Amino acid sequence: MAARLCFPGVHIVVDETAPSAARLGWISGLLGAAASLGALVVFSRRDQAPLFDPNVGPPIGAMMHLVISLTWGFVFGIIAAPLRGIRVLSVAFLTSGAAWALSATLLPPALRLGNGLYASVPRAATVYVLFALAMASGMRLARR
Repeated sequence: MAARLCFPGVHIVVDETAPSAARLGWISGLLGAAASLGALVVFSRRDQAPLFDPNVGPPIGAMMHLVISLTWGFVFGIIAAPLRGIRVLSVAFLTSGAAWALSATLLPPALRLGNGLYASVPRAATVYVLFALAMASGMRLARR
């Protein structure tokens, strides 16, 4: 009895209705893909340029954009799953910033959002800010 008072039991409560990190990531990635693709469509229409790399073509370019967005959304979902509030938004911006940094330095043009066709800094910033806001919104939507 004395040991029980000195070392109270730890009760771990598991929320069975909480979505998994993978589900949060997939939903966030899908919303991020839609938002960033919307910005890319606007930029391509304004410049009268093809939306995706002409060597790849629209179907393959769209699939690559979706896979890249889902991958970053999954990374975001794993990191931000236990977080709430403003921390989710900050992780969304950090993840989007990491995606932008890797795209600008290491990744080939085919693995960048927009395939590097809209490489000006203001346009890239618009795409990645929309991507971050959509991922954070997807996280909030998935938790409802």
